This record gives sequence, C-alpha cells and structure tokens, in this order.
Amino acid sequence: MRQSTSWIAGIAAALLATGPGSAQDGLYAETALGSGLAPHMLLNSTDNDWGTRCDKLINPAGLETGTECDTPPPPTAWSNESRGTLGVMAGLAVGYRRGPLRVEAEYHFRSAAYHDYSLTVIGDIVTLGKADQELEIAIGGVGDVRAHNLFANVLYDFLRGSRIVPYIGAGVGGGYMFLDYFSLWKRNGDPSRIATFEDPLLRAKLAGTTTLGAAVLEDGVLGVQGIAGLDCGVGDHLTVGLKVRRTAFKAFKSGEREWDQLRSHDSTVGRGSRIVYVVETPDTGAYGVTLNMRYRF
Repeated sequence: MRQSTSWIAGIAAALLATGPGSAQDGLYAETALGSGLAPHMLLNSTDNDWGTRCDKLINPAGLETGTECDTPPPPTAWSNESRGTLGVMAGLAVGYRRGPLRVEAEYHFRSAAYHDYSLTVIGDIVTLGKADQELEIAIGGVGDVRAHNLFANVLYDFLRGSRIVPYIGAGVGGGYMFLDYFSLWKRNGDPSRIATFEDPLLRAKLAGTTTLGAAVLEDGVLGVQGIAGLDCGVGDHLTVGLKVRRTAFKAFKSGEREWDQLRSHDSTVGRGSRIVYVVETPDTGAYGVTLNMRYRF
C-alpha cells in the first residue's frame, strides 16, 4: 500500500512539475484536428410561386380562374428537418502569450454530412390542400454543410508553470457557410387524383410533374464561441492538448435561387418574373473536440 501511494504521489509531482518552456511568453502557432457535432437542422423555406391555375405555362388560357390571378399571392412556405450528425473540424491559430493570458487569431473549418431528407412540412393553406390527393412526393433537407470560420480569441491558462495546464476562453468572429440544399415535389401521375383542375386535359397536363431545387446555398454569419482545454508540455517549444468548443452563429439566410424545374418547366409562370426560393435556418452552430499541437517560437 505504501509503495502504491508513493507511486501515485510521484506521478502527480511529475505532472505538476514545470514543463520545459511551458510558462514562457511569446508568439506561438497552433494546429487542431478533430471531430465536430452538428446539431439537428431545421430548414424554413419560402418562394414567390403563383397558384397552379395561374401558371400560364400550364394553363395559358386562364381556365377555371377568378380574381386569384389578379395580384401576386402570399409566399408559399414549407420546412424540412435533418437530424444531427458528426463531422470533421480542423484549424490553425497564431497567438501571443503574456503571463496567464493568451490572445490569438484562429481559423477553423468544419464539415458535416447530413444527407437526411425528411418529409416536407407544408406551411401554407393552398399547398396543404393538395397534400393528400395531388402531391405524391414532398421531401427535402440538407446534404453537406461546410463552414469557414475566423475568430479572435482570448484565453486564460490556469496552473501556469505546471506540465498540465487547463484553460478556458472565448472568441468573437464570423463564418461563411455553404449548405447543400435539396427539395423535391412530385404530383401524382394519375390525372384523376389531380384536384387543381376540373378540365381533364389540364389534369393530364399537370399529372406527374415535378418541382425540383438542388443548390449550394451560402451566407456569412456572425458568431461567438466558448473554449476549454488541457495542454501538456512535451518539449522546450512544444505542447499538445485537447480542446472542446461550442460555436454559435446568427441565423443563416440564403440568397434567392431559381428552381431547377417548376412543375416540369422553367422557373417561371409566364407573368414577367422569375420564381425564386429562399432558405433560412437558425441551426448554424456546432460542438467540437480537437487534438491540438502548439509550437512556441
């Protein structure tokens, strides 16, 4: 028992002993590589589409329409949700240490592969009325997400001068996100299931048509992050460690994108303007765990 106690005490003393160069001030560079946990992602989408009866490429004669086609309608709305997933996180930082404080400029990249396409939740009454009989397929979601982030961080080292140094920190900055978006709507191929028109020729013309959007969406977002970690000195100039972080950004909002096809034709309804959609999501943050290597110059 006495030998075991002595052995444990010896390890503790070695870990708390001053590591070579671990307490020195100056410039440093740090690399990071690890894994990121991307949370579930809710995508809220809208477009400026007209009602199907007002689509002059489907219904050029304006049959079975009243005043509904006199003015543009309110936006069509829908949403899709993708479950959380693991991804890759890597980074590079350059900083300066003075006493227990460190300041640094950090770039980190993260990517996550969702590829979790869910049933579309329809948010407007007009489209919802077609869901049970006319829409055969309505799915969508996100494929890959990539983000390039740049932060200014301030960190505080505890137990400075020990071989094992815990630290905490925070940062402010921004990121630029790329989101692979997919949305598919397909009408029933059986004309008798089409409720939009009474005319059998128009029903047949609309049956089986698809609306498809597949695009890489992008947006710049401001953000903050919290950091905690442990460093271990392994040489005069080198430390290795483990870092965890939580990043949080403002909501993502894409620019306007045209449909790849709208009811199996071009992204227009023949009324002088293009039909475009916009995608938003508040789920832009992530958790990360990385192994780090820091070199002091």
